[in-house]
Amino acid sequence: MTGSGPDPDSAALAAFDAYTRRVVGWARSEPRVLGVALLGSGADRGRIDDWSDHDLLVLAEPDAVAGLRRDLSWLPDATAIAAVGHEWHDGVKVLFDDGRVLELGITDPAGLATFPIAAAAVVYDTGPLAAGIAAARAGTSTRWLSEPADAAAVLLVELVVGVGRVRRGEHLSGGNVIRSEAALTLADLLVARSGAGHPDPFDGWRRLEAVHPEAAERLAVVLARAPEDAARGILELAERLLAPGWAQWPARGAQAVRRQLGWLS
Repeated sequence: MTGSGPDPDSAALAAFDAYTRRVVGWARSEPRVLGVALLGSGADRGRIDDWSDHDLLVLAEPDAVAGLRRDLSWLPDATAIAAVGHEWHDGVKVLFDDGRVLELGITDPAGLATFPIAAAAVVYDTGPLAAGIAAARAGTSTRWLSEPADAAAVLLVELVVGVGRVRRGEHLSGGNVIRSEAALTLADLLVARSGAGHPDPFDGWRRLEAVHPEAAERLAVVLARAPEDAARGILELAERLLAPGWAQWPARGAQAVRRQLGWLS
């Protein structure tokens, strides 16, 4: 329907940009800050919506880094911070009273050299940030993926291991193997077999719906089941979506899984 109000994504983008401008305004007034960049969805404006958080990289002088990490009073809306989590790798996660989320990385030029970056949009730079980001991107390692034939065999092993643990009584561990490890292996195989690159270099689950919407929907339904039913559904989905026309599909291995787990009927 037209005329019913602003596009929600446009409103979300305007709010996102407004907060970014406030961060940049602070950075310009702080001589110890050398630059600010947006990571994550902030580096791709087409992805910003109501659920996008601010993923900020702040480049600072070496003697300023620890203080900026420890005391977040410099953040716009700092008085509305509801919770702060300092992570082991020096990242900081911030939750505001209104539910907004901010992920913060603060580093100096030396630390930026080993900062994992896939994409970034520089919004303030006194000189060293853009070049430092380019170097960091060149040295960033993305997820290592097995060859498809190897991954298919791994998938079968993960299903046997996961179901075995569930039947042993290790429901949490077994469920994790099934829903996380085996399901992610299947997701990786779907992308690899399609020939399309994955939309996220670090997280195999991110935006799978964008490249394989129908398969992602089916997998979501499967993963909502009880662990063993989910495992059986993963195998059936793999056989339906991957096996036809693929000579390297380990059909003998799939039969071994069914025999071991009593899924022959």
